[in-house]
Amino acid sequence: MRLPPGAALVAVGCLSAAGVIGCKKDTPPGSATPLHCYVGGTMRPVMEKLAADYEKQTGQKVVIDSAGSGELLIRIDTQRKGDLYVCHDPFGRVLMEKGLGTQIRTVAVVTPTIVVAKGNPKRIQSVKDLARGGLKLAMTHPTNSTTGWIIPVIFRKAGAQKAIEANIVKRTRGGGAAANLVAIGDVDAAIVWNAVAYLRRDKLDAVPIDEPFRPIPGVDAITSPTEKVYEIATVKVTLATLDCSKQPEAANRFADFVAANTNVFTEQFGFTAPPPGAAKATLHVHCGAGLRPAMEQAARAFEQNTGATVQASYQGSGVLISTLKLKPEGDLYIPGDVWYLDQLAADGSVVARKPIALLEPVIIVAKGNPKAIQSLADLARPGIRLGVGNPKACQIGRLTGQIFAKSRIDPAAVQKNTVYSPGTVNELGLKVQLGGIDAAIVWDAVAAAFAKDVDVVKIPPADNIVSRVAAGVLKYSTNRPLAERFATFLAAAEGRAIFEKHGYTVQEPATAPN
Repeated sequence: MRLPPGAALVAVGCLSAAGVIGCKKDTPPGSATPLHCYVGGTMRPVMEKLAADYEKQTGQKVVIDSAGSGELLIRIDTQRKGDLYVCHDPFGRVLMEKGLGTQIRTVAVVTPTIVVAKGNPKRIQSVKDLARGGLKLAMTHPTNSTTGWIIPVIFRKAGAQKAIEANIVKRTRGGGAAANLVAIGDVDAAIVWNAVAYLRRDKLDAVPIDEPFRPIPGVDAITSPTEKVYEIATVKVTLATLDCSKQPEAANRFADFVAANTNVFTEQFGFTAPPPGAAKATLHVHCGAGLRPAMEQAARAFEQNTGATVQASYQGSGVLISTLKLKPEGDLYIPGDVWYLDQLAADGSVVARKPIALLEPVIIVAKGNPKAIQSLADLARPGIRLGVGNPKACQIGRLTGQIFAKSRIDPAAVQKNTVYSPGTVNELGLKVQLGGIDAAIVWDAVAAAFAKDVDVVKIPPADNIVSRVAAGVLKYSTNRPLAERFATFLAAAEGRAIFEKHGYTVQEPATAPN
């Protein structure tokens, strides 16, 4: 199924390679300058209430500019004016992909439901009942409404698409118009958002869509003309602050207010509740396991600075890149070496990067060094139980083979001694700590984390190979400005100080080994 033309506009970026174009001035709370908030039609009543409540509390006026979500997206893209945008899927994601938003939060969910006249005189209890002869139905048009895209999927799942569509006598641009036709008796039923039905509950009854006929996450989706895939099983209502806002701090204050009052959507206007914590702007980060100690602290610091949420998955860099190629999603990729970023960037998947740290390989051995290991060559001695990272799964494993080759260490001897080959560098440190192996090559920062239980044998710079770590912003990020902000934070003074505290090198040495 295809998106309507307004959802697949050619991007005319507000961002340059260096950052945001243009000067942004801000206004204090209660400013005489109103905030301009674009609001999709279904969300207009609840946003009018929240805007009125906010003005009463703060003195800040919020002007609600309402139309179809797709129409508003076109206006934002062409006019580059306004402060906030409230819409339902997929338009929020399109906005962020085009670089037109700075933060996006999920504030509610809309769910399709059947609406019938009060008292349900036609006794419609199921989607399949809509196929009965003699019924008159109103449905939204598939090129003008998101419910119009979803409805055919529901009909197909019910196995009655042709029979139901034969009963459709009216096609409307939006769900409100379809619901009104039911309310005045022109038609017997329609499928609209639950929030649309709730506003007309004095005249209409709602009949839930049978669970077997609802769209399934990960299975049912729509595809745009640019081959973007959008889920339709959970249609989110999102609130985005716009990159073109002249008063971004004021816009964020109102966004914070709305995010703190999502219960108004559900309790007073009939929306479905969003997933827990969804109202916060969230970044999804794919991070190499060897960076975890510093990254966890850096993420918490960024959350405190911005109010955003950082969700990170930690695995070997090779595992992460394989996952991203199979399932391209998330906001940042921070592997153990820029080599992985280069591989992912080959098809344009990495749109920006910021250097963070250097990772220097070192040898770790049991405390006291009972095997008297002093060099790389000693790792090939008979009887040494050696741990080597899996080269297909993690950067330390990929690099270890190169280091041995550089020093002309016999690969057969290394292979004979290798008794443990995990997918992450952290597992190597733990294995040495527990006495399961005699030695392993790990990052210097990982060695520092195990300092109480292991000793470190340095590798001479001439024999070593240093990894360079950078944060890559992914092209399919749904919050690219925030992702770029996090990457900049990691590369700036506060982020670098956190990495340095955890034993990472945060600047190039005078003579960097290669």
